[in-house]
Amino acid sequence: MAKQKTILFLCTGNYYRSRFAEVLFVSVARRMGLPLDASSRALALERGVNNVGPMATAAIKALERMGVRDAERCGRLPCQVTLEELAGAEVIIALKHAEHLPLLQERFPAFAETVEFWHVDDAPEALALIESKVMDLMARLMGGGGEAPKQTAPEKKPPQSKPLTAKVGRETAGRRGKGVTTVFDVPVDDESLRELATKLKQRCGTGGTVKEGRIEIQGDQRERIMAELEKLGFKVKKVGG
Repeated sequence: MAKQKTILFLCTGNYYRSRFAEVLFVSVARRMGLPLDASSRALALERGVNNVGPMATAAIKALERMGVRDAERCGRLPCQVTLEELAGAEVIIALKHAEHLPLLQERFPAFAETVEFWHVDDAPEALALIESKVMDLMARLMGGGGEAPKQTAPEKKPPQSKPLTAKVGRETAGRRGKGVTTVFDVPVDDESLRELATKLKQRCGTGGTVKEGRIEIQGDQRERIMAELEKLGFKVKKVGG
């Protein structure tokens, strides 16, 4: 009998995306009689304090529509991942590269380079994409004669030995109130810039936008934004007064 292999799915709060992936993967593996198991864990469990119940109702209902019911897995509370669980998994998959790589680099740096990253937003349409990704993963595992798939590199490389540089300034001319904090000359593509803008708005608790290749955040948020960019691995240059 082949040795059972474990797939570990990671997301931020272990409430929606990773839980759906875990339960679906296990259901498919059982139906096919494969020596495969899965678990799911949170990278930042504390960020899910406002989640209601053990698992997102939308994810449970989506599984039920597919004929998948697993009271034990759907009924447990979200769990924080441990070093032992990371070390024991055959394959580790994080559900969103831009969201979860910084958490891995901050909390589990030894594993940041061994994780396979998907690109699934925390949104209602995520479940259909996860279903497709899970079936593709299953096909890869089967195609490899039961061997775990080789970890794939992220589509967008994070800053490593040569940090990306971001310039941070402030603009008040022609604006009412406190003006805006600007982040510009960041050498990333449009999608990455929008993801970065979303993260900065969340950290500052205010609004903002992306215009002509630069981020604008309401108010004078320079110090907070510079600190956040440095945490994400950017080299920061402050410009202006």
